[in-house]
Amino acid sequence: MKSAMPRLATARPERIAVLLFALARTILCGYRAATQSITVDEATTYLKYVRGNWAGIWTNYDANNHILYSILAQLSVRAFHISELSLRLPTVIAGFFFVIGIHRVLEATVDSRVIRWITLAAISVAPLMLDFSVAARGYGLGVTLLVWAFYFSIQGRDLWAGIFAGLSMSATLNVAFSVIGLVACPLVLGTGRLRARLRRCNSVAEPAAVIVLVICYPALRQANIGAFYVGLDTIRRALYDFVSQTVRAVPGHGGWLGSGFGIHAIEYFLLPAVMLFVTAVSMRVFQREERSRRSLLPAFALLLALGGIVAAHAVLGLNYPVDRLCLHLFVLLALAWAIAASQVANPRIRAINGVVAMILIVQFLTQLHTSFFAEWVFDAPIKQIAQRLRQEVRGKPPGSVSLTGEWFHTPALQYYQNVYQLTAIKPVERSDFTPLHGFDYYVLDGDVNGTPEALRLIPLYRDQFSGVLLAQEPQP
Repeated sequence: MKSAMPRLATARPERIAVLLFALARTILCGYRAATQSITVDEATTYLKYVRGNWAGIWTNYDANNHILYSILAQLSVRAFHISELSLRLPTVIAGFFFVIGIHRVLEATVDSRVIRWITLAAISVAPLMLDFSVAARGYGLGVTLLVWAFYFSIQGRDLWAGIFAGLSMSATLNVAFSVIGLVACPLVLGTGRLRARLRRCNSVAEPAAVIVLVICYPALRQANIGAFYVGLDTIRRALYDFVSQTVRAVPGHGGWLGSGFGIHAIEYFLLPAVMLFVTAVSMRVFQREERSRRSLLPAFALLLALGGIVAAHAVLGLNYPVDRLCLHLFVLLALAWAIAASQVANPRIRAINGVVAMILIVQFLTQLHTSFFAEWVFDAPIKQIAQRLRQEVRGKPPGSVSLTGEWFHTPALQYYQNVYQLTAIKPVERSDFTPLHGFDYYVLDGDVNGTPEALRLIPLYRDQFSGVLLAQEPQP
């Protein structure tokens, strides 16, 4: 008890600093959530699973339905009425606890305060992680819950680890392979008799399975393998996508690590070096330091998740995950790297790892933005376009105006038609091919609005950043 008191007193100022850092990050994310345009995936979630009654969440399933998030979003929208912020509020709140959870894991596994803060900063300001601490999708929520599951597992609190693991999978099923690693951890990294270690595995697996079945089974029983379609068919393509989406967010201003050379350098040299470093240190700790094995949980789960992804591709034909589907892998890699660096006594090796991490942080900071999502740049101006349309059709009779847009713009246009109550506009229909005749207004992407058919239209609003155009049919 006496030895614990000084440690607690030392930890308290750092925890207060982390709390303030988490609050500042959450304020930034909240501002973005309130001001950025709704995107195609977010709008689809609202239109299919949030706008209607509760049964809509479970009556059909596709990859867009992040079931736990759909439930929380519907609660938020019912409580605060529909807006960009209310639809995204569960993600924004989760982002606060994500930072706290990352620090708790680091606090339990990393002795060096410097390494803890470098890692916390790197994970927190990574562009992809920031985007999905804002977007109304289940990825940020799922990763947050997974981080807390890891924390409780490291603390030996298996029931809570299982509960949070089940909630994490209910928010986004793509974390399943990391959860498998979490469940297997007591068996591989634990000590004592085999029966006792298996009992610990069950203590994690059972509550996780029950929660997933209760929350997700009614929807998942209608799913087929084709519902899990997002990804790429080769490791090489998926790895390049993961690196580029991790370090680059601003189109045309990717920074020196966001160039083709920088991405390939990370892909072919840095990532393999980090994986070798983490594996070598983890093996040494596993063999020599039985008491420290719990700290290897992120590295062990990462390796098992990667193996599971490769096996699922080979056996089931599932694509390799891309961008947002890799968030849990990014977080596990960062934690495993930090833990490995802290377990090396050589100050030069620690310094080298710290310098590399700081370079990545600088790269991440060059990609900070507050007006769009890197994944959905084409939807960045849809809110402004909807506001312009509201001015254009004010006072016109219901159903007297026709509007069309590109296939990927349609859900966001439908969202704003609903939220802004643009009754003068006929219901916006989704079409595989963008019509350029027969409508009053058109929302066109940069690839289309320079064609001869589009040039005859009257431009009303053009977003220079995304190239998206709002145009009007010429009067006869």
